Amino acid sequence: MDRIPTVTFGDLDGAATPVPPGESGPYRLAAGGTAYAAVRTVADPADPEARRVATLTVAADPALPGRTFTASELGAGGSVRVWEPVTTWWQASAAAADRAIGLSR
Repeated sequence: MDRIPTVTFGDLDGAATPVPPGESGPYRLAAGGTAYAAVRTVADPADPEARRVATLTVAADPALPGRTFTASELGAGGSVRVWEPVTTWWQASAAAADRAIGLSR
């Protein structure tokens, strides 16, 4: 499987960009394995510039359909709000994914 999670925000064009930029991630996701990625979203529900989507889809490879999560399943209410769709590379833990995108230390 790829080292870059394929994350799409609803009907927005294209997949989220991995941060930091690069050609390959630090964690290879094996078939049947578990990995974590974080995405950057907008917290303010009143933000007029945020784009809103009802779902977020994650796949281990662009050729695979992946799994779709609703905004409600992600704890985001009725929509996921986003300015620029970005994601982390695959990480070994949720905490590592949060650190990689700057959500924690």
